[in-house]
This record gives sequence, C-alpha cells and structure tokens, in this order.
Amino acid sequence: MKLFEEELFPVRFLGFGLFWAWLFMVGLSPSPLFGNPLCLGSVPFELFELLMRCAVLTLSLALSRPIATNRGKRLYLAVGAIAGMAVTPLLLWGEGATAHSLAALLAAVAEVSLFLMWLSFFGAMRLGDTLTLLVMSYGVGALLFLATLIGGQGALVAASIAFPLLSVASLMLSGRLISQRGGSELFDGDGSALVQAGEPTGTKGPSSIFKSIPALKMTLALACYSLAFSLLSAMAFSGGAALPAGYLVEPVCIVVLAGVYLLYAQFAKDAAKPYALYRAVAPVMGLGFACLAALVGQPAIGGGMVVTGYLLFEVLALNDYCNIVKANDASLFRTMAFGRLAISAGMLVGWAVGFFADHASFTALAVAGMAIVLVTATLVFTDRDRMPLASIADDRAIREERDMRPSKGTALANFAVSRKLSKRETEVFGYLIAGRTTSYIAERLFVAESTVRAHVYNIYQKADVHSRMELMDAFDAFWSEES
Repeated sequence: MKLFEEELFPVRFLGFGLFWAWLFMVGLSPSPLFGNPLCLGSVPFELFELLMRCAVLTLSLALSRPIATNRGKRLYLAVGAIAGMAVTPLLLWGEGATAHSLAALLAAVAEVSLFLMWLSFFGAMRLGDTLTLLVMSYGVGALLFLATLIGGQGALVAASIAFPLLSVASLMLSGRLISQRGGSELFDGDGSALVQAGEPTGTKGPSSIFKSIPALKMTLALACYSLAFSLLSAMAFSGGAALPAGYLVEPVCIVVLAGVYLLYAQFAKDAAKPYALYRAVAPVMGLGFACLAALVGQPAIGGGMVVTGYLLFEVLALNDYCNIVKANDASLFRTMAFGRLAISAGMLVGWAVGFFADHASFTALAVAGMAIVLVTATLVFTDRDRMPLASIADDRAIREERDMRPSKGTALANFAVSRKLSKRETEVFGYLIAGRTTSYIAERLFVAESTVRAHVYNIYQKADVHSRMELMDAFDAFWSEES
C-alpha cells in the first residue's frame, strides 16, 4: 500500500492508537487500573460514562459552528487533553461516588473530543486510506495497551495520564506536516462546520446525509449492533459464566481483526471498497452469542467472536460515513458526531438492560443478543443495502481520480521536462499530441517544414519512440502515472 510509504502515516495511526490505548485503560468496566468504581446511584463507571458521552455529543453537535473556528478547534482539543489527563488522578485518589462520577464526565469529554477530531482528520484521506488508518490505529492502540499492561500498575498510571496529551500532540503534528507538504489546514475554519480538509463546504445542510436511506439504515444498524455488543460488556461486568473482562478481550480481538484486514487488503481485487466484509458481521456475532447461550466451549471464544464482529462493522461504517460525506459535501464533524451518538446510545441501552435486568439469566441475555443480530441483519441492514454504499464509493473514487489528475497542460510540461526537450521541441510536442500535421505546425511557428521534421526526430529520440502513435501512448502512460 502506498499509504505505508508516506512519512506521515506512522504519526497518524500512532496518535489515534494512543487514544484507543487510553480508552482501554480508563473507559471500560472493569478497568485494569481501577477495578469496578461505582458512580452516583451505584451505577458502574462505564454505564455512567456512556450517559455523559451522549450528553457531550449532543452538546458538541449544538456547538459545531464555534468549534469549527481555528480557536474553537484548538480549545476543543485542549479541553479533551486536560480532561483525559485528569481522569486517572480522580479515580485513584478521589473518594466516593461523586469523584467517580466527575471522572466519568471528564472521560466522556476527552473521548468525544479526541474521537471526533481524529475522525474529522481521517475523513480527509483518499478512498481506502481511511479504513486502513482506522483498522491499523485500533491495532496499534491494542498493542500499546497490552504492552503497558505487562509493565504493571506504574506503567498504566503514567500512560493513562500521558496518552491523551500525546494523542492531541500527534494530531496537531499531523496537521502541520500536511500543511508543510502543500495540503490544506487540518480543518476548514469557516465557522460553519468541520469538514474534510481541502473540501469545499456544501450547500446542503450539515446533517443532509441522514436524509438518505443507506445512511439511515447504516446508522440504525450501528446502534443495534452496539446494543448487542454492550450486552456482552454488561454480562462480563457481572462476571456471568466466567466471561473475561472487556479490557482483555477487546484488544486481542482488535489485533486479530487488524491481521485479517491486512490479509484481505493483500489479496482483495479492490481493497478500497471492502463491502464483502459486511457479510461476515452477522454470522460472526450471531455464532458468538449462540455459543454463549448454549454454554458451548470457552466463554472467551464466544465473547471474542461477538467483539470481532462488532468492531468490523464499526470500522466499515465509519469508513462509509466518510464516503457519504464526500459525495454530499456535508460536514464530517457533524456526521461523525451523529454516528458516535448512535454507537453510544446503543451501548447505553445495552448496558442498562444487562445491568438492571437482575432477574434475567446469562443465557437469556445471550439469546437476546443473538435475536438483535438476526433482526438487524435481516430487517435493518441487509446484504442488499450494501449496494448503494458501494455505488457511493465508486462515485467518490471517480471524483478523487478527477481531482488528483493533473491537467493536460501540466502533464505536457512535465513530460517535456522529464525527456529534456528544448523550448521549441516542447512547442512542437504539444502540437503533435494535439494531432496537428507538420505543415500546420510549421505555419503556426513560422518555420520551415524541414525544421519541424528535425524537431520531431529529436523528440522521438529523446522519448525513445519511433512514431507519433508511440509518442502519444508514451504520454498517456506518463499522464496516468502522474495521476
């Protein structure tokens, strides 16, 4: 992949990976650092954080205009970094449900700020690059977390405080590197909404993509799969059937998913449009819940299948949000905020059901999860619904090819420079590519036809061709390579 050859790529996936590693440390219940802290009303930390996250996302949507300014986006990132760094001290040294609740609020602020800003940045990438960045960032974050976990309590404490700040620094550095390489600013600062870097603000409303059926169905499916996934998290919190904690299962599953994606990208005919992968989500999640319901094998295997299936759908959906935004000239920030709100709301409902339904057995919750997956795959987001998304990706590919392709005049000049043509030979070369005859060229340049033929001979020699047709083919191949 050319993406891996870019100097900028490691900064991007490492920065977003730092965010995910931090989230594994402080955002899950139980946590490797804090165990099972309870917030107000004896609510688990993750459940309370999800509630706060929905509120912060709603507020961010309401304030998207001021956030879009240069000052607003920097303030938004600064608040996220400070909030993320303050979570660990509050949970370690704060006492009581009030301190834990405040820590959950700060975790929600940091999660929303860093997630939306990184996704707004990733959305500016070319077709296929966004998905690669997402999957590899998840994988890097999982590996960072597992390495820190091996380092012990001290390493976890230090990393959970430092990683939010390092993630923000990586994001700002990525934006600066792109700007230095001739790209546009990290985000447009027109005061309307955060959009893709370099993309003009559209005339459609900022939430216009949700007027389309494919976007609505995908968002609803995202909420449903999130609900099923969080049922598993709630079951793990209660310790039912010896399910391992999420902070152990999720990172391992993410590493596996990253490996599977790399294999897919290696052998797929078109890794930029991985719509065949959608088909694996429902079978993997459904089979995982079936194993849990029937208590077949190790619970970790069934739980791992559920987690892997959900994560696969999440990264595919986030990638398709970028495609839909590109096709509609909509606000990527607001789109990602709506998508994240759907994820968070689904998780909130699933956690609440799993936690408060004390009378429900572990098997009943697993069956409920399997039913949600079945309904989602057959009624909400079917195999047929993938086709409009694939069509949108095709449209985006055409637009990107058109935008990236240099003009013919630029390509002519570059070809002439690469073949060391003289100024007069460059003029003759332009006429040859346009299909003009030697007599026409001689008349336009006010020279003899013999002079034009001499220039043509020199051009053929320098371009290593023997005819005008070969010259035109050589130029077309050069133009395509430059694109």
